[in-house]
Amino acid sequence: MSEHRLITTLMKPFFRKGKELSFQLPGALGENGRILCIDVGDLSELVFHAPLLKAIRKNHPAVEIDFLLPEKHQALLAPSGLAKECLVYKARQLNPWRPSFGKLLKDLGSGRYNMTILMSRQPHPRLELAALASGGALRMGPSHAECWPAINFEIRPPRQQDGYYGDRLLSAGPFLSLPARDMNTRWPLPMDQVRQMAQQVHFHKPNPDQMLVGLEVGPSKEGHVLPLDDLHLLVRHLAANFVCRVLPLGPQADPDRIQQFETKLADSPLGLPRRTLLDHVLLLSQCDLFISGNSDFFHLAVSLGLPTVGIFPPDVEVGWVPHGRKRVCVMRLEEDGQWDPEVFLAAVESVTDGRGAKAARVIKPTDDNDPDHG
Repeated sequence: MSEHRLITTLMKPFFRKGKELSFQLPGALGENGRILCIDVGDLSELVFHAPLLKAIRKNHPAVEIDFLLPEKHQALLAPSGLAKECLVYKARQLNPWRPSFGKLLKDLGSGRYNMTILMSRQPHPRLELAALASGGALRMGPSHAECWPAINFEIRPPRQQDGYYGDRLLSAGPFLSLPARDMNTRWPLPMDQVRQMAQQVHFHKPNPDQMLVGLEVGPSKEGHVLPLDDLHLLVRHLAANFVCRVLPLGPQADPDRIQQFETKLADSPLGLPRRTLLDHVLLLSQCDLFISGNSDFFHLAVSLGLPTVGIFPPDVEVGWVPHGRKRVCVMRLEEDGQWDPEVFLAAVESVTDGRGAKAARVIKPTDDNDPDHG
């Protein structure tokens, strides 16, 4: 017997309510229901579920949506307007052999939820048990061999070979009577803080013709990072072709790596706040261009509709590549990690509509001013 089934058997009393309830589609939401969204800690998944949650909020304004989430996402979610209540969990609470796990299940069971959404495309057995314990009759989550009975509304991977993981929730809309026009992908940001950040960016970058280029210097979802020499070369090519200013972004980046990268930037807007996840996201929203590997911030930039260039290794799954978006272009690295500067610049031109043609120096002058100098 697998651990998942063993735990399900031992904690059977917590799951009785969820197993006994039934639902019908469409009509499962009702007008005054309660929804529990379970955040597994993957920022991309949080972003991918935003269209569904925004459509629910618009079409069922009386429905209350609570979130069970790790602390690292609370600062981003709390001001989004999506959540009525944020319930923070710690990793140790998900240990089924500790009393805290039973208490978590008991607390969720008292929430009077009608629906639960496990925001993931991968199995999360212990959080799936939390979904079952919530008592929601409809429990949406990833499809896999052992998902039932915890998950009874299975979200399957895109069928098309070029299907984007970020679009897979769109197929759930019709079952919940949610119009496609209301499935807006843009992550909701607090507009007062957006305006404040815009003012700070303007103070550090008063020239409106100068592009603010966000650059992810941290690891991708697969753990891949571009060498710093490649990042510096990339910036030199940008500087030689566009009036721009480069801002390293990505809260998962190693501070030492960011510092090493910034030492060669001539005019990085160092006074801009980058202390919290929300700071990084607000700055991202002000970028005229974002360049990244397959990171959470890449998918967040796509959701915000920003001009975005992805630099992906050749083995990244095709499901991570957004298709059919005018402002997004993904270029693949060669097997040996090399990349073509002309392909990169063409990608930038395509997503920015050819904005800017003047040379601008971003990297500090060196003995060799040739942008091809490595």
